[in-house]
Amino acid sequence: MVDIITEIPRSFTDGELDEAFMNEIKSGFKLEKETEHLRVEQARKEALQEKGKTHPALGKCVATMPAREFFRLTSKYGHKEVHSKEFLKYYNKKFSDLSPNKI
Repeated sequence: MVDIITEIPRSFTDGELDEAFMNEIKSGFKLEKETEHLRVEQARKEALQEKGKTHPALGKCVATMPAREFFRLTSKYGHKEVHSKEFLKYYNKKFSDLSPNKI
């Protein structure tokens, strides 16, 4: 037989929980900032590997970016906008090291 626990005994005050959440958020932002350069370096390596290459089904790779950045952009601006020709031209100009083949 499975016992379902409906109430969890609280041993922390609301203030302690709030403080713990704030510390977790602050350390998460710090970790995100510290590891961002690693994700960008990986995208640069991928861009160098794709330079001058054409995939038989997908064509030329015109931009690489870290996945987190891609998902942030698509949630903010939408999938259609991030894949638009105007955005890709802007991205090629702004991040030429992440753009293996120009449009």
